[in-house]
Amino acid sequence: MSLTSRALISLVAGLALIQPAQAEPTNFRVGTGLFQTSFDNAAAWMPESSDQGFTLFAEFPQSAHAGSRFMLYRINGEDGRRIEGGETQLMWGLGLDAPGLRLYTGPAWHYENIRVARASGSNTRRFNGWGWHAGTGFQYKAVTIDLTTTWRVADDYTSEAERDGKDGGDVFTYSLLASYRF
Repeated sequence: MSLTSRALISLVAGLALIQPAQAEPTNFRVGTGLFQTSFDNAAAWMPESSDQGFTLFAEFPQSAHAGSRFMLYRINGEDGRRIEGGETQLMWGLGLDAPGLRLYTGPAWHYENIRVARASGSNTRRFNGWGWHAGTGFQYKAVTIDLTTTWRVADDYTSEAERDGKDGGDVFTYSLLASYRF
């Protein structure tokens, strides 16, 4: 028997053994959604609130009251405005692991690359920092729909706004998310 045949038989046997363990769903979720940012008094080259993008994410509620989410997102705005990044959220709330209403909040950490204007042309700058998020949603069977917002510490964004002669201001993100529980 060839090595490939033995590997295939081992794989099939292993899957047959673990199949009963997967009969009951876990709380691990994978999803996608719409993503939007809002920068008050932003530099002209920063994305605008009318620029929308998408997000892919994974979520794992450890209990009814605690969970975590990791999001990757991208916005391709007009006039070459672009954001690519990620956000990690700790979730404390109600109903995180069961069908029905979900309410949650918690700290968030983000990192993102934004195309910025410079005298030498366009460059990419890394923005990162803390924030606080809040969200609500509803889970029906294995499908969950959430609406979330994150307020971000604006230090990096303010320094970029000051380069453009503006004061800077608050930074928020908004997401409409749909996920499937495995």
